[in-house]
Amino acid sequence: GEIYMESVRSLFIPVVGGNLLVPNAAIAEIIQYTEPDGSGDHPWMLGYLNWRDREVPLISYEVANGGELPLPKSSMRIAVLKSLTSNDDMPYLAILTQRIPRLATIYEESIELLDDEAELPDYGLQSVLANGEPAIVPDLPKLEALVHSAI
Repeated sequence: GEIYMESVRSLFIPVVGGNLLVPNAAIAEIIQYTEPDGSGDHPWMLGYLNWRDREVPLISYEVANGGELPLPKSSMRIAVLKSLTSNDDMPYLAILTQRIPRLATIYEESIELLDDEAELPDYGLQSVLANGEPAIVPDLPKLEALVHSAI
């Protein structure tokens, strides 16, 4: 009979130095880069976007992990993520991406967990090879908690 393969539609989200792998279900929208309003008290907090009549915090994943703020490029986009912790104060969170994220269908057997703890960023959950491409599964709840503590 049919062998049922678990697959997850996912996005490769380009950040400096690699890709984040995020399930499509966690993404609200990918939008053009727009200058956020204001900025936070933290270097990783880039300010707020007005998105669908909501104030959405925009963060730099790179800076949250202790890296440099990427230089602005015309290819940059913003990924608006749905809060996974069903947070009423902060239902969405936006991260800066280097380019337009790519959609991919990831099958269970085409994902390989990599064991490189040393290389894992603070807000990374797991290094993987997904469809043969290295990526980091980000720790979105931890990232949300960080942002939530700052707003």
